[in-house]
Amino acid sequence: MNTKSHEIDKVAAVSEEIEASFKLISAGLKSLKEQTSFISSNHVPLQLLSSGFERVLKILLLLKEKYLTGKYPELKHAREKFKNYSNGHGIEKMLDELIDYSKTIDFMQQVPMVKNDLEFVEYDKSFREFLKIITDFSIQQRYYYIDSIILESTNQNFNPFDQFKTFIYSFGDDVDLTKLTYEKEEKLLLNASVICIEKGVRAIARFFTHGLGNLGKQYYSAFSSFILLNDKDLGLLKYTEKTKLPADNYKPISTFSFSFLSISMFSKTKTLHSKFYKDWVFKVKKVTVYSHKTNFFFVKIGWKIYALTGETSSQFKTPNYLSSKKLKPKASAPFLLEEAKAYS
Repeated sequence: MNTKSHEIDKVAAVSEEIEASFKLISAGLKSLKEQTSFISSNHVPLQLLSSGFERVLKILLLLKEKYLTGKYPELKHAREKFKNYSNGHGIEKMLDELIDYSKTIDFMQQVPMVKNDLEFVEYDKSFREFLKIITDFSIQQRYYYIDSIILESTNQNFNPFDQFKTFIYSFGDDVDLTKLTYEKEEKLLLNASVICIEKGVRAIARFFTHGLGNLGKQYYSAFSSFILLNDKDLGLLKYTEKTKLPADNYKPISTFSFSFLSISMFSKTKTLHSKFYKDWVFKVKKVTVYSHKTNFFFVKIGWKIYALTGETSSQFKTPNYLSSKKLKPKASAPFLLEEAKAYS
């Protein structure tokens, strides 16, 4: 097996899982907020949220292993490990392990906003109740209503849908609801539920930026909507709207510019030639990757410079290489980042 190629496949797989995780969570929050009533079945938001949380926590545990040991766990070891979390469905237990891990990372404990978010997911009563509900839902109650149909007697098992309604309604415990219409009351409670869950997602996203070094930061674009979520924006779900992002205005860096000169002077480089790759995805015969100051990564395609990570793109206001017209249609080249990192 080509080891380098296999590692590149792993990078691509992690990226896919992280992106899917946050998209599922975003869709779940949108579905929850758009409900006409909190007494709805909640089946769709529960399914989306539980799946999103489960996926992102599994990936974080695998990345933690990679960050601490330099490699991902082998299949047998991974299966044994996830057995400890109800075969990978134990959302609450997986998050608790990550919280314990965060207490060993000085960077996570020394940054006030990170520490506050971590304390929220560990101690907030409402969020912990939400965790319990999606955990039980994932482990054994996804088919509660199917079981209710085929059981010979009344289903006496934990009902995640009723519990989720109770979770939503609990946000009215300390609020005078008597002066509100039913419609306004339901909107208030649903919005409060969304805010609670958003705070938890933001805390989980902190592990990528503060708990896993550059290994986690390279996936920034997938979770940036939550990591940048200010308290004043909680509940608004702006990240679900189709808006023009700052990155849409980024321009590639010209190789004739002073910016490129500054980058190239303090970078390690490697030129990649098409003849050494079976499936070359570019319309040019060679590209050059740059490792700049150990944590920024670029690629020169033709006469233009593009970013290889979200952090690089944000810092230098240059687009990702996927926007290059020299890239073949529907193609990608995850190996570029691996090659650049090999020289960092």
